[in-house]
Amino acid sequence: MTPTEFENHQVFEKLEQIESRIKEKELRELIGVDSLNFFDTATSYFRDRLKLTIPSIVQDTELSTISTELENSLAQINAFVGNKNQGHITNATNHLYTAINRVRNLPLPFSKNDFNFSKNIANFEKIIKEKYSELEEENKILKKEFLALTEKLKTTDTDLETINSLLNQKELELQNLNNTFQTNFDSIKATATQNYEQDRTSFRVEFDTSKKALIDEVEKLKTEINTGTDQIIKDLETKLEEAKKIVGVVSDKAVTGNYQIIANSHKKTADVFRIIAIILMIGLSGILIFTIWDISGDNYDWTKSLIRILAAAALSYPATYAARESSKHRKLEILNRKAELELTAINPFIELLPEEKKQEIKEKLVDKYFGNHGTSLNDLDDKKDEDVSIGTIERIIKTLLPFINK
Repeated sequence: MTPTEFENHQVFEKLEQIESRIKEKELRELIGVDSLNFFDTATSYFRDRLKLTIPSIVQDTELSTISTELENSLAQINAFVGNKNQGHITNATNHLYTAINRVRNLPLPFSKNDFNFSKNIANFEKIIKEKYSELEEENKILKKEFLALTEKLKTTDTDLETINSLLNQKELELQNLNNTFQTNFDSIKATATQNYEQDRTSFRVEFDTSKKALIDEVEKLKTEINTGTDQIIKDLETKLEEAKKIVGVVSDKAVTGNYQIIANSHKKTADVFRIIAIILMIGLSGILIFTIWDISGDNYDWTKSLIRILAAAALSYPATYAARESSKHRKLEILNRKAELELTAINPFIELLPEEKKQEIKEKLVDKYFGNHGTSLNDLDDKKDEDVSIGTIERIIKTLLPFINK
């Protein structure tokens, strides 16, 4: 190892760190005199041995091992400062012993060194004085605390005597209150017992009186209820007859409701077909009028006129169909409204008749409206309308032919 490598080795840094840590006041107050003396002596020994070591014949591993032991010792000292466990000081001492054994093996020249035992003893005496001074300070503090505690105990004794006196006084007061309470309780108990007996007798009399009055009232109500029940039954029978009449009217409405719906439906259909027929007839009339007006012109074309007349004739068929369907649905509307009116009005008319007569009339109505021989829809087909419409068209064509031939 070269001298430069030796001087820059980390063992010197670790030695400085442990020396700086040992000089701190906090640590010197915590550890004992023997341990403190050992740490100071050991670090001085390490530094002296390293000063005398011949670098060129020292292996790097030896110095690294010594540096590791110093680092471990420093870690144990720091742990002791943190948790005050004396075992860490023991471990730190053991690591330093291991490092000392390693340092002894370092090569040294055969010359005197500057290690001074008198100085080491003087340092030990200085350490003892420091620890004694610290103990004196702690002793003074403990004396002050002891005196303060003594004064506090005296004050506490005085307070306890005062409290004891107050407790005796309160105990006497409680005894007097207990005697007074017992006397008052006995008096109140006697008064309450007497009042209870009086109230119980009075309540019994009032209860018997109320019971008799209640029984009389119940009997009176029973008589009134029996009397009023007959009248209620008569009223209910009257209401029952009225309800039957109302139900009859409602049932009539239910029976005739569908006839009214059907009649309304036929009315809407008849109106639609009527509008269609009117529109077609207006178109037919327009074509015929335009044809007649065109005949009087100079540029008359009989072919166009014939086509227009045929178109008018073609429009006559849907117009006739729409008119016939409108008439059919109008008649169906009238039939359904007639049935609705008859079924609705029949009950008021036969209300005063005997029951047998009522049934006979109702059977006839059932046979009329719900039998299989009702009004035939074939009668609604108006063939005459179709014949009239076709005949009318033929007459119109015959009337126009002379004009066309011109």
